[in-house]
Amino acid sequence: MNDKIKGLIVGITIGFLLTASTAFASNSTSIKAVIHKINIYVDGTKKTNTDAITYKGSVYVPIRILGNSIGKQVGLNGENIYIGKQPVTQITDDKAIKIVYNKIKKEADKYHLHFMIESDATSNKITVHAFEDFPDHIATYGWYYVDRTTGKTTKMDMLTGDEVNL
Repeated sequence: MNDKIKGLIVGITIGFLLTASTAFASNSTSIKAVIHKINIYVDGTKKTNTDAITYKGSVYVPIRILGNSIGKQVGLNGENIYIGKQPVTQITDDKAIKIVYNKIKKEADKYHLHFMIESDATSNKITVHAFEDFPDHIATYGWYYVDRTTGKTTKMDMLTGDEVNL
């Protein structure tokens, strides 16, 4: 009797999984699109090239490539895309550390980097100090600057002292 109940439960479960996956698959829509390289020109001057998707007579290109081609900043804030003027946001110290970590994640994990805020609240940029913490000393990996309103991140070139883009 116990084996019959187990068999029944296994059968119902398998039947449910097959039916659910078929129902799920039937809700998806396949499309036929073409991916190809295109050149982007602004006022007759070639700015760059990129991959584009052509679907039903429309061409889809990465918006950041397009924005950069016309010299405009592109940002995503929630469900909204901004080209040019960006909404005013306030980057917190914790968010600045996350931004820097995500930019240098590979190195941060490899060297077990720590992060510390080194700037005051009146500055427009948050200074993030990335360092290795050894038992007898601290070794600076780098100094990073995060704009409080845009989140744009730069770093200090440790040889020249210049601020450079990441």
